Amino acid sequence: MKRMIRGLAPVFALAATGAAVLAGAPAATAAPAHSAAVLEVKSATWGQLHVGDCEQDNGTIIIRSNGTGDWSATTLTFQTHSGDVWHSSFDFKTTAGTQLFSAGTFDSPRMNDGNPPPRYPWGKHFTYDASLFSAVNIFKTIQHSSC
Repeated sequence: MKRMIRGLAPVFALAATGAAVLAGAPAATAAPAHSAAVLEVKSATWGQLHVGDCEQDNGTIIIRSNGTGDWSATTLTFQTHSGDVWHSSFDFKTTAGTQLFSAGTFDSPRMNDGNPPPRYPWGKHFTYDASLFSAVNIFKTIQHSSC
C-alpha cells in the first residue's frame, strides 16, 4: 500500500527555490501585476479621402507608448492602367498645435482600375521617440496625401 504524505510538495518546491537563491541563480517567481508596464494606444481614422483618380477608405494611424506605430488603409483608383500609388505622410502635434514628429511617406501597392475598381488593403509599421507619446494629441494629426 502506497502512502501519500500531504504537504511535502510545497516543502520540496520551497527547498528548490531556496537552493536557487543560495546558488546565486534567480528564483522563478511571478512578477507582481502592478510592476508590469501598461501599453497605451492612441489612434485616429480618416473616412473616405480623394486625391485625383484615387480614393482612400478608413485610413487608420495607431501609435503606442512603446514607440511603435502602424498605418493601414484601403485604396483604389478609378482611371489608371499604369499603376497609381497612394502616398501618405503624417505630422503629429500637441494640443497647442506644436509639431512633435513626422512619420512616412508610406506608399500603397501599385493600383490599377477596373469595373469595379479593385481595392488594395495595405499597411506600414514605423517607430518614433516613445518619450513624445504623452504629448501627442492624436486628433491634431495631419495626413498629407498624394496619388
